[in-house]
Amino acid sequence: MLDRARSVCYIVNVHETCTQEDTQQQEDTHTMNTYKIIFTRENGTQGTDHFTAINERQARKDFGECYRHSTATIISIELASTNTPATKQQERDTLEKIRKMVEQLGPDSYLATAFEGCFDLAAENIDNDWACSMADRARNAEKRVAELEGKLSEAVKDYEAAHAVAEEKDAEIAKLKDQLKQIQETARWNGQRCDEEATAAGEAQRRAEAAEAEVIQLKAKLYDLLVAGR
Repeated sequence: MLDRARSVCYIVNVHETCTQEDTQQQEDTHTMNTYKIIFTRENGTQGTDHFTAINERQARKDFGECYRHSTATIISIELASTNTPATKQQERDTLEKIRKMVEQLGPDSYLATAFEGCFDLAAENIDNDWACSMADRARNAEKRVAELEGKLSEAVKDYEAAHAVAEEKDAEIAKLKDQLKQIQETARWNGQRCDEEATAAGEAQRRAEAAEAEVIQLKAKLYDLLVAGR
């Protein structure tokens, strides 16, 4: 709780300091502007330069920083355009200031948690002229999840339909197997009957042949008796 209180106090102090130092900036504008500065060089010649800044005071400051190694005196400064995009270097500088402020709050602060990954993404946006954000990534991820859930739902329906068809086919196969079993049993029984009938036919044929041989023998004996009686 003490660390949280210190963090809150730090934010308040920073806010008050910024408010005291930049009151004029906040009153002037909340967007970047382009300022045209006409100046004289140390050799007496005139020059013109343009600076993108939040207000005229910052433009003068940037001019002094840019020409710090020479003697240049501003003759006039005028607002050339409003709502000008900040330069990449200005965005990098601002990003670094914000990063340091959040780092000073500690790794477990609310802001550190909320800004996790955001600073790297912002740096990539600046370097590559991208317009990515964690919010967009979250929305895209949610959209992708919804799409995958829809596909999963359709896949489940297809699986259930295929499973139902498979169950019907399994039942049909089982029925056909039962029918085949019955046919095989009938064929086996018929085969046994055929074997039995074939055996019986063979036995009858043997008995018929034996009877026929016996008849021939009796006829021969009868013939012999008839001949002997004469």
